[in-house]
Amino acid sequence: MTMLSLVSALVATTYIFTVTFFCFFTVCAFDGPFVTNQLIPKLKKHWHLVEILSSGITESSIHLVALKLVFIQLVKLFGGFNYRLSCLFYYFDIINILALFYLFNEMLNEKAITDVALKSIDPKSQPIKSILGAEGFKKLLHPIWRPKDIKIHPNITYATNEEIRDALESTNNDFDQPRKLMLDVITSDHMPDTGLQPVLVHIHGGAWRFGSKDIFYPHEKLLVDENHWVIVNIGYRLAPKNPYPTHLIDVKRSLRWIKENIASFGGDPNFIVLSGDSAGAHLAAMTSLTTNDPKYQPGFEDMDTSVRGVISFSGALDMVCSPSHPVYFCKQVANLDKVDMEFMYQHSPTSLIPNAKDKLVPFLIFSGGRDRLTESIMSTNFKAAYDLAMGDSTTSSCELVMLPGGHHVSYIAWSPRSLYTAYVIQAWCTQLYLKNK
Repeated sequence: MTMLSLVSALVATTYIFTVTFFCFFTVCAFDGPFVTNQLIPKLKKHWHLVEILSSGITESSIHLVALKLVFIQLVKLFGGFNYRLSCLFYYFDIINILALFYLFNEMLNEKAITDVALKSIDPKSQPIKSILGAEGFKKLLHPIWRPKDIKIHPNITYATNEEIRDALESTNNDFDQPRKLMLDVITSDHMPDTGLQPVLVHIHGGAWRFGSKDIFYPHEKLLVDENHWVIVNIGYRLAPKNPYPTHLIDVKRSLRWIKENIASFGGDPNFIVLSGDSAGAHLAAMTSLTTNDPKYQPGFEDMDTSVRGVISFSGALDMVCSPSHPVYFCKQVANLDKVDMEFMYQHSPTSLIPNAKDKLVPFLIFSGGRDRLTESIMSTNFKAAYDLAMGDSTTSSCELVMLPGGHHVSYIAWSPRSLYTAYVIQAWCTQLYLKNK
């Protein structure tokens, strides 16, 4: 066999495996009956990986189409289609490309949903600009685009020396733990002269066991660039080395530091909004619903940890809506020997609402209809409990934006869905600040 034949065989094999990979996850992205009835039961232990990869394919669908078209030309160039099997898989690839176009079009169509949400937040608002316009298209071409005129102040420790020592002692001197007790502050280079600016604090997700503060989210980019908000991304210690509620206590410790120091960066310590994704949204909701609870503020019991609002992306807001969630949370996050439902009700945001009416702040919730990790019922249950608790009161409200085609992760890189939700967040934050500043 000549070298050219070996190259063409290798290219054909690579192409076949690539098409198989993307076809599988594209099928999962549609979340049809076959996925629900056949794939999920068989891949239950690994479905979190499938869900995250399906999310990535959905949000990057148009970029994948472009890459696939280039890849097909390269396969042709190197003789990869000299084999019947690779030619057969070419037709599967064409179907896959059409499916990716469909997923992209679904995201474009969700603009109508976010327009309705925007009108509910601000009746005077104009329809959201399409991502296919001049400004939006720039972000679409560059999924990790970030504004130029910003300053990032990284890795600021928010824990006290005593808390750092405790973190080391409790983990047998694991020196990675103090690095979790840090935050980043992001500010605009063009801060206005009108005084201190509102602050957005984001809590990353990762199933309470993984994740990093080092993601600069689309909604943060809009707020810091166009509205000059001060952005804070916080880290916190993770399970299993640090059982819950260590996570919640760390979030409140970060708020203590922010309240005491954010003015030095131009931020208003009296106007802080929390946002969080997945497990981070759970922690954001718990932080607001347990405001100033001394159980979760050891050593700083008298510190005011109140916030003005909460934004949730794919949030774990109802931890008792399915039997699988208490099992995971108790054993894998809280390190308990068995499922403790009393403990779960104490740490499920939806369950806390009836007894926390005086602590309810405005909520903005985004949920994906195809999310198989934090199902949309979590968000709908939370909103129902919130609305019931508030009754006819207009002091606070809970806005739920349901995205039918959304998976678990739809808010990290620029896509039509992340852009439209970022515009909704921008309007919601602006109105919240105007009403409460």
